[in-house]
Amino acid sequence: MELIYIRTDKNGTKYYHDWTCPRCGGAGQADKWAHTGRICYACGGTGKRSVAKVVKEYTPEHWEKLQARANAKAAKKAAEAAKYAEEHAEEIAEQNRQIIIRRYSDKGCGENGIGYVLTGNTYPVKDQIKKNGGKWIYGRWICPVEISGDGISSRKIDLTGHIGSGSEIWLDDFDLYDEITK
Repeated sequence: MELIYIRTDKNGTKYYHDWTCPRCGGAGQADKWAHTGRICYACGGTGKRSVAKVVKEYTPEHWEKLQARANAKAAKKAAEAAKYAEEHAEEIAEQNRQIIIRRYSDKGCGENGIGYVLTGNTYPVKDQIKKNGGKWIYGRWICPVEISGDGISSRKIDLTGHIGSGSEIWLDDFDLYDEITK
């Protein structure tokens, strides 16, 4: 990498131009491009960029000042986010509740995360299961209400502890599969 000194500013920061082609590293060609004629298409074989990259070398004192400024900006942004969260806590809680309700219902459970796994001969009552919000998941019916009938058994499941913020429910996440197949 060939750096060409340009100037030093009032903070002691030194500025350099780097003309080295980033694709070929200044060689202008490479054997790995033999199928296209070995010439680097980024620089046309010159080994130099068309526009120089500016490289800055900060003094330790100025670098600390820049870091302090960035940290203060990040702290201000975090404080604003905390203030927003505090002011809109009820809205955020309701949005989260709606997301979780949607995830429960996607898995065939009710708003409270409680559902019933139905096994046995469920075909004769499948329309009733669908009408009550049941879903065919993992090769079994899961319904928010308990449905009984000849040859149908139901097992209660509780998904409330298995849905985190931003996560999906999968059978691998907990022992539901073992619980269902018992």
